[in-house]
Amino acid sequence: MKKGLWVRGAVLSFIVVVILTGNVFAEQGDYEKILKLKDEIIKIQNQGELGFRNFILCSKIITFGHYVALPEPKVKVGTEEVLVYAEPANYFTNTQGERYEIWLTLDMIVFDENGEVLLEKTDALSAHFNTATPILDISFPLTIYLNTVPVGKYTFKVVLHDVLRDTEANKTVDFEVVE
Repeated sequence: MKKGLWVRGAVLSFIVVVILTGNVFAEQGDYEKILKLKDEIIKIQNQGELGFRNFILCSKIITFGHYVALPEPKVKVGTEEVLVYAEPANYFTNTQGERYEIWLTLDMIVFDENGEVLLEKTDALSAHFNTATPILDISFPLTIYLNTVPVGKYTFKVVLHDVLRDTEANKTVDFEVVE
């Protein structure tokens, strides 16, 4: 029993070492292969339709792919804010030499249940990166401030603009402010 526990501990320790030193191994031998795979991923993403992989109401966002989703799309009146985890998909990556460029902007709009615009923020977010390694995945933690919003039903809409490809994608999520 103790031997099995020790073996599992040794295997887990090895996995942690591999994870923490993965880039060192890649730099020493397989970096060119890895870069070719990343370039293939970019080609696939560049051909895909701009959109969202995830768009989720949350109570907490920790980091990429790590968040606490709301159990239902409801918040109590007086709640200061609600978070939205937004993960764009298939944004365009411009490759020039050994540089990778992405440029996304995002508009945010809140509607009441009658479709009246309560808040509209153009270019609420701008992400323009020119990097030595490609950004294959990205996420945006968005905040809707609710401190004065009365009880009712609402829609949160974002318009994602891919500046380099001159395309856009829309996504909405409905939520309710309750007593």
